[in-house]
Amino acid sequence: MRLTAMFLGLTLAGGSAFAAESPAKQLNALLGKVNSMQAVFTQNTLDPQGKPLQILSGRMLVRRPGFFRWDTEKPFTQQIVANGEVVWVYDPELQQATRQLLDRQVGNTPALLLSGNAAQMSSSFTISESTVKGAGKSRKTFLLKPKDKDALFESLLVSFNGVQLTGMQMSDSLGQKTDITFSQIRLNGKIADAEFQFTPPKGVDVINEL
Repeated sequence: MRLTAMFLGLTLAGGSAFAAESPAKQLNALLGKVNSMQAVFTQNTLDPQGKPLQILSGRMLVRRPGFFRWDTEKPFTQQIVANGEVVWVYDPELQQATRQLLDRQVGNTPALLLSGNAAQMSSSFTISESTVKGAGKSRKTFLLKPKDKDALFESLLVSFNGVQLTGMQMSDSLGQKTDITFSQIRLNGKIADAEFQFTPPKGVDVINEL
């Protein structure tokens, strides 16, 4: 699924208005304010030496509980669509679509956690919290480490500006890093059910992993 990354060019500092609460509860509270989210994303993957490997861009849609869409548009097209029960991964270039159970993928695919149950986050991840300061501003970040040894990434840094999710930075076991930033963010707007439905086009090879 071409995911990865973490990069920190700012100074980590302690202190928080939520200091009395655990990091998991703080993250749950922030994610709980997001019933839906629409955004444009840019995904930049780096090799272990920090050299650029790939830059992707597209749009994403999330609606709780369990509805998610991630459309890569450049430099190739790919769709990941979750309808609350199953996840479809469609690769037009390969003429292939894979169907998987949603609950098998939430702990493995960082983007899908946004559409999941925030209250169950701590069952899938070990969570710590920090505040990143820079340019006279600060943003709250949460570091998530999957408890599932088969997860696609080793760590995930989730960044917020207020209650707004602004980015995700991931690191995998191979040392590759991926920085995903969001722009043109729209929170809690109405998203039609049709956005989360997928029907494989005629002639596409379907791999059923249910």
